[in-house]
Amino acid sequence: MSQPLVSVILAVRDGEKYLGGALDSVAAQDVSDLEVIVVDDGSKDTSAEIARRHSLAPRVVSQELLNPSAALNHGIALARGRYLAFIDSDDVWPGGRLKVMLAAMERDPAIDCVFGNVVNTDETLTPIAPPRPARLIGALLVKRSAALQVGAFRTDVTHASIVDWSSRALAAGLRFEVLDALVLLRRIHGDNIGIRDRPTARSDLLRVIRDHRKRMS
Repeated sequence: MSQPLVSVILAVRDGEKYLGGALDSVAAQDVSDLEVIVVDDGSKDTSAEIARRHSLAPRVVSQELLNPSAALNHGIALARGRYLAFIDSDDVWPGGRLKVMLAAMERDPAIDCVFGNVVNTDETLTPIAPPRPARLIGALLVKRSAALQVGAFRTDVTHASIVDWSSRALAAGLRFEVLDALVLLRRIHGDNIGIRDRPTARSDLLRVIRDHRKRMS
């Protein structure tokens, strides 16, 4: 079996409302050699069934309810692609984003990972803020070999695991590039985990920042 160019990993928990749209946006990318892995993190709704029925025919795996980082780590362990990309079940990739990010990586083989611009939207995907660069998991494309070098996403925090991962990637000497291209539509709604649980989100971010400072001192 040949190696896919990109493994797309989607972790979902009770995401049936928007999951189909997220998968549709992956299917619309003008890159054909994709492996799509959906990790169902203990959903009680029809998320797993929606994923199985999708035209992408993703590999769908289920785990007991843990947390999003554990689900992502599960997906990474299964991935075979040269590159890894990620999308949250309530977000959308704009058309052509994957091809633009791959082109940047292939222009300079020394680049290990790229981020791009993100626009926050409302539930209908209407922008509510201008695009800006952001190191979010859904805005990342990374070489699989580099991701394995950095290691797993942190599972002892519910929030900010991508911030911690970026810090460890920087400490490991990975080369980043931030593209001036829109790569993610980030849907803001009442069920966002960071909105539902702001105190924990703040606490987790402070822990990650403290660890980053220790790591870089």
